[in-house]
Amino acid sequence: MSLYVVRQKVDKSREEEKVRYHGVPVSSGQISIDELAKDISGRCSLHESDVHAAVIALGDVMQTYLMKGNTVHLKNIGMFSISAGSEGFETPDECTPLKVTAQRVCFKADKEMRSILPEIKYQRTYRETTKK
Repeated sequence: MSLYVVRQKVDKSREEEKVRYHGVPVSSGQISIDELAKDISGRCSLHESDVHAAVIALGDVMQTYLMKGNTVHLKNIGMFSISAGSEGFETPDECTPLKVTAQRVCFKADKEMRSILPEIKYQRTYRETTKK
């Protein structure tokens, strides 16, 4: 069961501002690479150390490809890409490579990963702290 808290937000989309309350997910904790490696090794023929090394190498290789401008697709997981932008300029010539900056790593989940969404059930909590 996933947890959520209720937060107050001001809706400014209309003429009159209105206070609204929204359910916001709260993390139940962070899973380490060691925990992932242990869980994955229990589901296949790889040793924990092999899984650990493969995940570290995957991160390194993904960084290399993303830096080269590629997107990285992991089957049943999703697509990783880089978003970039610049400020606006008066002429196209002013928009030089030095003025374009990478802003964030983007992730778009595959259909298989998104398929879990209807199955997630929530329980209200009054604490926003994460469990370890």
